[in-house]
Amino acid sequence: MTPVERAGREVGVLRRDRRWSTWGDHVVLTQNAAPTRRQLMCIALVDAGPPAALASHTALEIAGFADFSRECAQIHVVVPRGARCAALPGLRVHESRRLQPDDLVLDGGLTRTPVARSALDAAAWQPFPRFACALVSAVVQQRLCSVGDLDAAMARVGRIRHKSHLRLTILDLAGGATTTGEADVLRLCRRFGLAPPVRQVRRRGADGTVRYLDCEWELPDGQRVVLEVDGRHHLDVSSWQDDMRRERDLVVSGRRVLRATNLEVRLEPAVLARDLIALGVPRAPVVSASGRSGNHRR
Repeated sequence: MTPVERAGREVGVLRRDRRWSTWGDHVVLTQNAAPTRRQLMCIALVDAGPPAALASHTALEIAGFADFSRECAQIHVVVPRGARCAALPGLRVHESRRLQPDDLVLDGGLTRTPVARSALDAAAWQPFPRFACALVSAVVQQRLCSVGDLDAAMARVGRIRHKSHLRLTILDLAGGATTTGEADVLRLCRRFGLAPPVRQVRRRGADGTVRYLDCEWELPDGQRVVLEVDGRHHLDVSSWQDDMRRERDLVVSGRRVLRATNLEVRLEPAVLARDLIALGVPRAPVVSASGRSGNHRR
């Protein structure tokens, strides 16, 4: 009996006696206990073979991401299109045409996709755009990758779910979404029949500082409603404190203040419109065919 045959026989005995266990098509685990989560990740990669890699939420987990979703319970692996991978408990396999070995990262002995691609994959592989945008924002806020990394990954990603929302989120993270936020508010007003606001209202605060209000409506009784649309920079401590001081100043001046995030304006306009209507924001006048304003919409 050759050494290889002898070794194979010994492995067979150990498996038969249930001291070792078989996982997938190519892996024998030298224990009879269930594998740990990290062992299962390694088993999935070895069984699939290169260039398989941990992906999506699992790749982010290895990179140190503090996840906030149920998806992190599964182990996500990406393999080339058409590759075969055995069904393992808790494993979710994704196929990709753009899996290049040179783009992969070796992290603690496990191969994963880069953080920016992992974030976009995690965002695209689930149905809700609000969650997708929040996840991408959280990856940047946890300093796992830069906005530039996300922008470069987006340029290579091809067609994915929620792409337009993710593009606007990346623009917001870069601090350049002021005009898109205002456009979203105007779109909301047209959709729900509200009078458009006066935008970027110049106002001098109690401390003499000149500030600009995002959106303001004057109500029929003379009161004023202000909507402040917050982007990512409002999460910084200094901006947050300044925003609170600014909001107190507006309330003291008699204005009624609502605050919303760019994501809320973009993805949940009905909720925001309901709140604006409850505060008395007027309806837009209906324009007749002759061009004259008629009764307000009901």
